[in-house]
Amino acid sequence: MWQDGTSELWSSNREAELFSRERINFSFGRNWQKYLLGLTEATVQQAEKSFVAFTGISNLQSDTFLDMGCGSGVSSLLAYRLGAKRVVSIDIDPNSIECVTALRTRFADSRRWDILKGSALDREFLASLGRFSYVYSWGVLHHTGSMWRAVENVIDCVEPGGKLHIALYNEHKNSAKWLAVKRICNRFPRTVFPVLKASYGMFVCARLVSRFQSPFAFARQYRENRGMSFWRDIEDWLGGLPYEYCRPQQLIDFLSERGLVLVKLRTTNAVGCNEFLLSSERNPAKTS
Repeated sequence: MWQDGTSELWSSNREAELFSRERINFSFGRNWQKYLLGLTEATVQQAEKSFVAFTGISNLQSDTFLDMGCGSGVSSLLAYRLGAKRVVSIDIDPNSIECVTALRTRFADSRRWDILKGSALDREFLASLGRFSYVYSWGVLHHTGSMWRAVENVIDCVEPGGKLHIALYNEHKNSAKWLAVKRICNRFPRTVFPVLKASYGMFVCARLVSRFQSPFAFARQYRENRGMSFWRDIEDWLGGLPYEYCRPQQLIDFLSERGLVLVKLRTTNAVGCNEFLLSSERNPAKTS
């Protein structure tokens, strides 16, 4: 992991070797395909509402939008609906490429929306795309196997005066334990995964009940946050490897050294992602 005051933030060869040894029996793209089966117009509208509430941005008509690690494609769809003059969706998983292509066919057209297969770790590929005024990568770069290198690469995609909207897993006291859990889950056959997911879901529900909270209200509120599905996210959480994390100040310091200024931050004290909106220091972005 990244250490404060260390000029060398990663050893890409060592990390590539480490994560090549991971036994990964989970596809983010297949999980997104299941998510899209239940996608409704109301869910899309809720995701849009959440985006606007956090950023304070209700239109992107003057922006070019890069969705790095587009997953289901919902965030790309939001950018398209908010008027971005160019949307580019990137993912390494062919199942996710199928997802976002199906979503574009269902809700939009290809005149302002391009879909490409590529990696956040491929600097040559990213350089070929040019730069964008709004670069978005929510909950993606910590799954690349070389998180800090991926962050560095994505920074180069932001044009002067542009915005970077990023979310990364929070480092907390149980982060290392969760990495062990994820590895165990990936060693089971896929036929066992529904049992693991149900067991974890029941554990979460039991904890809510013990705190006199309604599991049904929790699930409903969960969907209202970015339009996400609680059950799909459980599968993502248990199966998602590689898995890295950082403290909020680590990322803020890393990005400020590279000319980006924090505009807004939403943090969590436990499991989950910290969300950051940043702008180029030369032309700070307005969020209202």
